[in-house]
Amino acid sequence: MRKMFTKRKILFIFISAILFSTNLCALSLDKAISTAVQNNKSFIAQKYTYQQYKWNEKNAITNFLPKINLNATAVRIDNDTYEEANAVMQLQVYDALGIPTGDYVPISAGMMSGGIYKTTYMTDLTIQQPIFNGGKLFLGHQIAKLSTKQALQNLASSKNDLEYNVADSYLNILKIQDMIKIAKKSLASSRAQLKKIYEKFNVGVVKKSDVLQWEVKVENDKITLEELKNGLSVLKTYWFNILGLVSLSEAAMPDRIDLSSYDYEITLLHSISEVTKFDTLSYVLSVVKAENPDLKSLALTERIAKTAQKLAISNFLPSLNLQYTRTFDQDDKLNFDGAKSWNIAAIFSVPIFHFGTNITNLKKSNFEYKSVQLQLEDAREKILMAAENSVYNLITKAKRVISGKLAYENAKENYSIVNNLFDQGMVTNTELMDAEIMLFGSELNLQTSYYDFVLAKYTLEKYTNK
Repeated sequence: MRKMFTKRKILFIFISAILFSTNLCALSLDKAISTAVQNNKSFIAQKYTYQQYKWNEKNAITNFLPKINLNATAVRIDNDTYEEANAVMQLQVYDALGIPTGDYVPISAGMMSGGIYKTTYMTDLTIQQPIFNGGKLFLGHQIAKLSTKQALQNLASSKNDLEYNVADSYLNILKIQDMIKIAKKSLASSRAQLKKIYEKFNVGVVKKSDVLQWEVKVENDKITLEELKNGLSVLKTYWFNILGLVSLSEAAMPDRIDLSSYDYEITLLHSISEVTKFDTLSYVLSVVKAENPDLKSLALTERIAKTAQKLAISNFLPSLNLQYTRTFDQDDKLNFDGAKSWNIAAIFSVPIFHFGTNITNLKKSNFEYKSVQLQLEDAREKILMAAENSVYNLITKAKRVISGKLAYENAKENYSIVNNLFDQGMVTNTELMDAEIMLFGSELNLQTSYYDFVLAKYTLEKYTNK
């Protein structure tokens, strides 16, 4: 009974492991990118930054609207001041001729001011409406609006970078998995050859040095395989991070790519003419100039700097604002039923001398604008150069695939010939070892060139925003 339970338990674990490993190998590249866009922490933070700028733009609009404030003040004075203010004095009365009548009128400071209280409550409502402030409000709104557009372009740029990084990680994992397969084949082949060498050595056909060479190669192949496995573990950790997943169980591994599906495109690029190459490059650069989010962001930076320059000039202009005040209370009771009054004030202000503040701000904004212009020109040139290089790189990678195919076919044929000759004792052990190294090296180069070509496509798409 216990043995049967143990067998069932082992079978359950085995099936679960199969299902889990199947789940880990089912993530397509498009799905991986979609997952990263939804969960990557850095990209989500960039989204929040965009929302921040959108609300900042709305906040700039509120500067045009009136501001309404209900103000309440309670003033408490000390006993001595209160008693002194309310101390009654006798004021002598004079007739029309200026002769004292002998009568006296009681009077105090509180009576003359309408009443001084120990605690005075004052409440009023103020409405402030900006009319003209040298264009500061309009220019501030323009800067906020341009900043929102720039944040949107930065978000698009971050999305392109994220898609490229996901593709890079995706393809690197597949590449290293293929390298592990090739390393295992190389190790298995080395062991098989070592076994043959042992047999030949036992009958005195080969030297001890031949045995030692293959033993060293087997150990080197083991180390290479171990290093590749360690590298895959590191890549898996980065893969988990870039997808932004919460638990490791959610981290589905990349699905296999049918590399042969790119053969038609690779063949076209391999045989591309100089005229077509020039036309393609011209088209790509035109798309980059029109669609690249980094270039758009830099152009917006220049417009923001230009607007900031105008904002600095507005500090020299006058301002006009209206203020309405309605007083409800100004006595010793907080009941909104005391002194009632209102007034409207037009506040006109002209800046005369601010100890050089406006001048220095204007000078600073002028140099900031010039600096931004030069930075924009430099960045535009670098982005266009990188885009041009990505076109050439894509064509080169396509040609490398074609070259890798030919090299791999030649290496297979060469290995077959050398292996047969070695079995007949017609070539040396070193020649066989070189043929094997060439075989697995050319296979590795072919697989790598395929993945490099696919990644080169994503590099180009990062610049074209397509």
